[in-house]
Amino acid sequence: RTFMNFGSLIIQNNDKAIWDGVTDYVRYLDIEEGIAGVEFKNANGTKQVRRFFSSAPDQAIVGRYTVEGDETLNLTFRLEPGTGIGASAVTYTDGMAEFTGAMTSVNYAARMHVVANEGATVTSTSGGIKVSGATEVTFFLKGATNFNGDMEVLNNYFTTETPADVNARVKGEIEAAAAKEYATLEADHVADFTAITKRMTFDLGLATPTV
Repeated sequence: RTFMNFGSLIIQNNDKAIWDGVTDYVRYLDIEEGIAGVEFKNANGTKQVRRFFSSAPDQAIVGRYTVEGDETLNLTFRLEPGTGIGASAVTYTDGMAEFTGAMTSVNYAARMHVVANEGATVTSTSGGIKVSGATEVTFFLKGATNFNGDMEVLNNYFTTETPADVNARVKGEIEAAAAKEYATLEADHVADFTAITKRMTFDLGLATPTV
């Protein structure tokens, strides 16, 4: 069993009315800036925007949900470990979720942090992190192991970190990312990503399609 599922992030929309009469639905993947997203409006004109990217500078997966209009975001976030990897139970507290574990040769940890705008309600229960009455919600997701990538030295593939040590490292890195403004996170990611993707351009001289 060389490859196994590390885990999943489940995001549940608790307000089904947000999908009533959906129009202007767009789903995209910007391979030049490394950002995926979804945008749509519902019957009353409320616009939802979702943007996702994996940030190398901040070493975290970042997702952003926003609404413009009369409705608010009402979401539940759950972190689920993969099966068969010996993970601990997921704990939820103060808008954060985590699990740790150990396999034959590797120790690991995963953590999620959910942040909402001022005035929103964020509640942590055994069933997940519930956000209500929000106009902006950002989540941060990170997993790590004690594998150090040093393939040149025999028997030096792993550090001596315990699962608790890996978890402490993940906690520090994800909280550092969560302390930043979202605009800064995205700008830093785009600058880092486009330093690679924009090293060269190729123009075929064709008109941009309208669809």
